Amino acid sequence: MTGGIRLGVIRGVEIVADASAAVLALLFGTVVFVHLLSDELVSSNERGLVLAVVAGVLIVVSILLHEFAHAVVARHEGQRVLGIRLFMFGGYSIIEGRPTPTQELKIAAAGPIASIGLGALCFVAMLLASGDDIAATARALALANVAIGVFNLFPGFPLDGGRALRGMIAARGEDRVAATRIVSLVGRYTGWAVVALGVVMLVLRNPFGLFWLVGGWFLTATAIQTGRREELTQAVDGLTAGDIMHRVDRAVPSTMYVARMVDLVGIGGHLRSQAVEEHGRVIGVIGQDEVDSVSPSRWGAIPVGRLMVPIGPSDLVPIDEPLEMLMVRPSGQSGRAVVVEQGTVVGIIDPMDLHQI
Repeated sequence: MTGGIRLGVIRGVEIVADASAAVLALLFGTVVFVHLLSDELVSSNERGLVLAVVAGVLIVVSILLHEFAHAVVARHEGQRVLGIRLFMFGGYSIIEGRPTPTQELKIAAAGPIASIGLGALCFVAMLLASGDDIAATARALALANVAIGVFNLFPGFPLDGGRALRGMIAARGEDRVAATRIVSLVGRYTGWAVVALGVVMLVLRNPFGLFWLVGGWFLTATAIQTGRREELTQAVDGLTAGDIMHRVDRAVPSTMYVARMVDLVGIGGHLRSQAVEEHGRVIGVIGQDEVDSVSPSRWGAIPVGRLMVPIGPSDLVPIDEPLEMLMVRPSGQSGRAVVVEQGTVVGIIDPMDLHQI
């Protein structure tokens, strides 16, 4: 369970945008704005700002289309796509099951091909544009999409080239987990090389060097983390929320005093998260962190409802939710997953439950 912005569900596929996607929009919009003003291609700062905002939005849309290409090919190959997570220079498709090495190569190649195709369309738009400022913006989008396509071909997680490389290594008989570790290391070193490329471009006064500099930093910072997530994905393949939740047979009344709750459900000095109900409806959760926020001397005078964390729709997950999807969905207000079955709360998953897999 991680941070992010849930954009919606398209044909059963949940779309979540990571914060780095917003960074990309801001970064790209800034580069376009500076380019338009420095080359005097725009009639006013206000028009330049509008075009920069449009460019920032369209680059995120381009990332989404890049990731949709993966999903379409994955479904064509008989895989079930559970969700899409958008990052700075691509995304992450949550696919149920384990694609064969050949299938992984096909799925990985779809994104870069789509981005390069979008770049070609933007070049056509540049040629048809009615004004120099619009043409310059279309040209920037064309170059960015081609750069995203090429960048994703670099070997190493979380890029498509890393998945393609893992598919090739696995096809040679290497264990999938071992192949994942190799690609994670390759991704880190590749990231440093891209950082160096960005620095050289900036020294040569090419503003798009900033794009490569940030991209290299992003790749270096996320390569190992993504590799570990991939290894964890192998471990949880086929498991659901119901397999790791701790069952909640009875919710704690919001009017019960904290001391009484600890006596009833505290185990071994640690309180696992409990559901809190009011008028027969679960309205929040309470765990060790909330209990520790006040002195034990006050437990006998404070009702559970005062310390609980309210829950909302984003905290609820169905009991059959695949763990692969659960690990990348945005955290709700409570920071925990409240598991429901046929509309009834049946369990809770604490963050530590995922870490112990």
